[in-house]
Amino acid sequence: MSRARAASALGLMLATVSAPGLAQQSVVIYRCTDASGAVTVQNDVACPKGSQQQRRVIETEAPPYTPPAPPAAPAEPAPLVAVVPMPAPSVIEPPPADATVDLPPPIPLAERTAPPPLFACKTWNREEYLSDDPVPAERCAPMQTTGLGGDPAMGAGAACMMVTDFCQPVPEAALCERWRDHLMRAEAIVEFDRARDPVAAKTELQRLRTIVSHSTCS
Repeated sequence: MSRARAASALGLMLATVSAPGLAQQSVVIYRCTDASGAVTVQNDVACPKGSQQQRRVIETEAPPYTPPAPPAAPAEPAPLVAVVPMPAPSVIEPPPADATVDLPPPIPLAERTAPPPLFACKTWNREEYLSDDPVPAERCAPMQTTGLGGDPAMGAGAACMMVTDFCQPVPEAALCERWRDHLMRAEAIVEFDRARDPVAAKTELQRLRTIVSHSTCS
């Protein structure tokens, strides 16, 4: 910065801080001249090392007093809200049980007969079930196919062979107990919707209920 510019900046700074009508306040002005002769003027910051420094304290005018803002008016109280008591919850009656499978009417004891034969059967994969059909069911048991070299991993397609379930009659002393088990399984299939054909499952359940209700096992 040239000497003319430094003098001009110093004069502008002094004119700014000496405006009339303001309260007194101290400002320190530093005039710095570096080794090349460049002059800078700065306030409240000392000159860097290696520079010639001239320090001057100037009384300036403080900014005018600004009175604090008046306190905010108190907030209006919230309006009162009437509390309306809620009515007691109504009791919802559970829906009626599924009536798609009707219970057979009770049979007099004198008209009841011994339960028909029942068979305990087992499939080729060792699944057990009860049946009142004297003819065992046939199922197609899957067979493992192999490639030309005898490698099972190279087998193509699928094959099965017909296998007859193994069934044997339930002893007479256990007939009633096993008939009840047979009926309970049929009820569980319908109740938990496990049948592939729901209509056929409900028809079968109705048939088994009729058999048990007409027997001495009821």
